[in-house]
Amino acid sequence: MIGHLRPVKDPFRVANAVRLLPASSQIKVLHAGAALSPDMESEAVAETESNPRYCWRGELPRWKTLRLLASSRLLVLTSQMEGGANVVSEALACSIPVISSRISGSIGLLGPEYPGYFPVGDTRALADLLHRVETDHPFYLDLKAWCHQRKEIVSPEREKQSWECLLQRIPDHRQHKCE
Repeated sequence: MIGHLRPVKDPFRVANAVRLLPASSQIKVLHAGAALSPDMESEAVAETESNPRYCWRGELPRWKTLRLLASSRLLVLTSQMEGGANVVSEALACSIPVISSRISGSIGLLGPEYPGYFPVGDTRALADLLHRVETDHPFYLDLKAWCHQRKEIVSPEREKQSWECLLQRIPDHRQHKCE
C-alpha cells in the first residue's frame, strides 16, 4: 500500500482486513506514506507493533517507493475518493495487479469491469479479495493480465502523442498581444 496517512485514503482499512485473514495466510502489507497528523502516526506505529501482517514504513524517497512497488505482488488502494491515483498508474506501468475500492478514479484507470474492486469502506470484502488473490492463482493471473493490458494507457509514448494532439487543437494565441 502506498499513500499518505489521511482520512480520505482510509489508510488502516487494509490493516484491519488482514486481521480477518485465516491463520494460514502469508500476506504481509508494507505501507509507505507520510503520516499527516500526529494521531495518524501514533495509530500507524501501534498497528505495526500489534499486527504481524502490517508494517508501516513511513515516508520514503520516490525511488525507494517505486522499488517497493516494483517488488510487490499487489497494490492495494483503499481510498474513499480519488481522481485517479498516481500510484495506480505506477502499478499499471509495472504490470502490478491492483485491488482497489470501487471509486471513480480507479474505474477510469482500470475500467468498469475490472474484477479487483471492493466496496468503499468494506473491510470484509477487502479481506475476501486479498484471500482470493492469495489462494486462487488463476484469479491473481487474471488481475495481472488485466493490469498488463492497461499498461499502454500510462505509457510515455501515449502521453506524448496525447499532448501533441491537444496542442494541435489549440489556436495560436501568440499572434494576439495583450493591450
